[in-house]
Amino acid sequence: MDALGDEEVKSRIQKILDEMINPAVASHGGWVELLDVKDSIAYLKLGGGCQGCGMVNVTLKQGIESTLKEEIPQLAGVIDQTDHAGGSNPYYQPAK
Repeated sequence: MDALGDEEVKSRIQKILDEMINPAVASHGGWVELLDVKDSIAYLKLGGGCQGCGMVNVTLKQGIESTLKEEIPQLAGVIDQTDHAGGSNPYYQPAK
């Protein structure tokens, strides 16, 4: 990556996930995990209520990716590595 190495970017992404993103998605029973950073791309896994959610692409692109790119301009993008069809209880549905 430009001025930052992948390890520095990983550290910065993890801090943003811990302090900004995970507290927000936790309100929907979800979480985001950083798997790796390669060639300016962050590879993420979404779990809990985010796994299998119909709005996951909106959350990923408009929420997570835009926040990360705003905070780390060198980041080219994010790729979701989640198996959205798997898991024992994908997609959180709030009580009515």
